Amino acid sequence: MSEPASKKPRVSDFKSSLGNETGLVNSWNEWDRLEEIIVGTASLAVIPPKEPAFEMKVKESGKLGLLASGGYRTKMSIDKANKQLAHFVELLEGEGVVVRRPDEMDFNVAVKTPDFEVPRMNTSACPRDLLLTLGNEVIEATMSWRSRFFEYRPYRTVLKDYMRRDPCMLWTCAPKPLMTDKLYRSTYPTDYGEDNARLCREHVYLTSEEEPIFDAADIMRFGKDVFCHMGFTTNEFGFEWLKRKCESKGMRAHQMHFPDDMCPFHCDATFVPLRPYLCIENPSRPMEPYEKAIFADNDWKIIKAAQPNTMDMPALSQCSPWLCMNVLSLDSKTIFVEESEKGMIQVFEDQGFECITLPFRDVFEFGGSFHCVTTDIRRQGGMQSYFKQLDANEASGSK
Repeated sequence: MSEPASKKPRVSDFKSSLGNETGLVNSWNEWDRLEEIIVGTASLAVIPPKEPAFEMKVKESGKLGLLASGGYRTKMSIDKANKQLAHFVELLEGEGVVVRRPDEMDFNVAVKTPDFEVPRMNTSACPRDLLLTLGNEVIEATMSWRSRFFEYRPYRTVLKDYMRRDPCMLWTCAPKPLMTDKLYRSTYPTDYGEDNARLCREHVYLTSEEEPIFDAADIMRFGKDVFCHMGFTTNEFGFEWLKRKCESKGMRAHQMHFPDDMCPFHCDATFVPLRPYLCIENPSRPMEPYEKAIFADNDWKIIKAAQPNTMDMPALSQCSPWLCMNVLSLDSKTIFVEESEKGMIQVFEDQGFECITLPFRDVFEFGGSFHCVTTDIRRQGGMQSYFKQLDANEASGSK
């Protein structure tokens, strides 16, 4: 005998688990009021192995030899970094921000695919390198180092949670690169000499166009427009993928090149938006003038960063002293800044910002500062254009 037509189909356990928190994932720029964020962890981090995309990042041959020795970072350095990260989390939560953390993962594990092999991985200290939030969508970047191939794994728990709770959240994984030897130019100079400088001025970088690659930390969000830092960690093919993704969302994507930087690697120590119509730039790495013109044409003011408090970095840090620029905006009036960077604090205060200062140099060894170790999940506000000339061009059908 057939079932009565009025009987409703069974609701699966999975569907029953889904929430209705529309807008849980929503972040369009770098400055609207922050409401939810992911903060990384230094736990179980290792010293990255020597590999093609890494060698240029470590400038001193002695340091490269030290890093090549491998293994876990010291318990002391991990504990000190985690202590400063915990303090940062306390301050964020004190400002009403919801903070999520990645799962702990052992990075002292060899990685072998059909195309490459490395003896260990890296860290989950820097979610900004991997995760890009564009409105209601979180994109897992391709990454560009072999040791970072599986760096998405510690974030899967929190991303699954967001997708279950927010019915409008989109979760996209950019195409995973094979990372064969063809991706890396084997004859590329790594001595920071004349050939190195010439190639960077010509926008020719260590990574080839074999397949799309980009790190999320190369991308700065300005509402309807995103600007992509081109270099060793993002190639033209990767930008093309991102451009098409943006176009599908009604957004615009633009390239930025910094020809005086002989190791172009991530944007957040080079060019950072602070609030509508105000950016800060690294004075030692100016943008190509023809690309910079878009900001002047649309009433953006660009100020210069102060010199770092010190040029000395932690012994096992892969980062430049310009981490002084690697700040996080709580909102358009408030910025987290490393407490020793007095020059940068003064620059921000001169522009009317309130600075929340705290010690953070123990985190530098793990790949970054406030911007690097976070990924925005929710900020107030929606997609808005801050480039009126581009809007006019769009309306008239010109480019």
